[in-house]
Formats: sequence, C-alpha cells, structure tokens
Amino acid sequence: MPRSRWTERLGQLGLAALYFGVLTPLGRCVRAVRDPLRRSWDADRAGYLEPPAGAGPRRGPGPGLPRPGRARRFSGRRA
Repeated sequence: MPRSRWTERLGQLGLAALYFGVLTPLGRCVRAVRDPLRRSWDADRAGYLEPPAGAGPRRGPGPGLPRPGRARRFSGRRA
C-alpha cells in the first residue's frame, strides 16, 4: 500500500520532535558536565600541543632521506 503525503509529513515531524525534544537537550546536558575537546584554560601547563598517539622518539631522518653529513654524489648518468 503506498504511503500518503500526510503520513510522510507526520513521520518527518515525529523525527524532528525526537531530535529537538530528546537528543538536543541530552547533548547539551552532556556538554555541560564534560568538555570533550578539553577547551578549558590551565595556567599550570607549559603548552597545549600533544604528540600524536603512538609517536615515539625519532632516531633518524627516516627512510629515503640522506643522513646528515653524508651527501649523495651525482654522477650525471641515469641507472
């Protein structure tokens, strides 16, 4: 049985009422209790930059880069 235009509108109004009546106030309450982005000011911190997760200390320039102090020589020929 095909749905009429009115049942589609009622469905859209029901979803809008659910969103604005339940989800929006719930989200505002959660943000009032906890700040997920940690935007608060902390005077004791020296800086706010955090290293990416899993990043360890770097030991060298990385693959494919020349090491410091050792220049590559260009012979003029292509291999």
